[in-house]
Amino acid sequence: MKKKLIPILLFIMAFTGFLSTQILWDTFNSNAELVDEDKQKHSVYETNFQTLKLTTSKNTTIELKKDPTPIILLNFWASWCIPCLKEFSSLVQFQEKYKGKVKVIGINGDDADAAEHIRKTEAKYHLNFESVEDPRSHISEMFLIRTYPVSIIYHKGKVIYVNKKLHNFMDKDFLDMIDKQLAM
Repeated sequence: MKKKLIPILLFIMAFTGFLSTQILWDTFNSNAELVDEDKQKHSVYETNFQTLKLTTSKNTTIELKKDPTPIILLNFWASWCIPCLKEFSSLVQFQEKYKGKVKVIGINGDDADAAEHIRKTEAKYHLNFESVEDPRSHISEMFLIRTYPVSIIYHKGKVIYVNKKLHNFMDKDFLDMIDKQLAM
């Protein structure tokens, strides 16, 4: 009876080894694909940084590549996006903390009455940064944005951080990263 179990046990062990190897291989490859995808997106983001000229809701024109501010944060948001609204408190604090060293620019994705939504949101959340209307999602499409909120942070035109969910801009690790970049 024991001799009949040995081939079955060997098969089970070999099959388990095969499955484990396959899982590890798939995990490694999917992580490598994500890294490659991120690199490609960062390249797109950096190219857009060099060419993008924005007009804000306050009629200010900003040409990103010519802006002397060392760190520029593009925050893609919409007035109907609850996580976007939740992160405004820390984003306002962040902008105040780094005034003159960091420029936050909101990219508003409301379809209709974008100017009115921006105005109401700026008043309600005491936003200390300007926003740009993007009602036809032209800018969002350039940056491959599919959901909100998204923040892309540049240091001298190079992408240093991308966040695709609710973010606490006053998080110590995040602030340490910003301080390190500003010290360069």
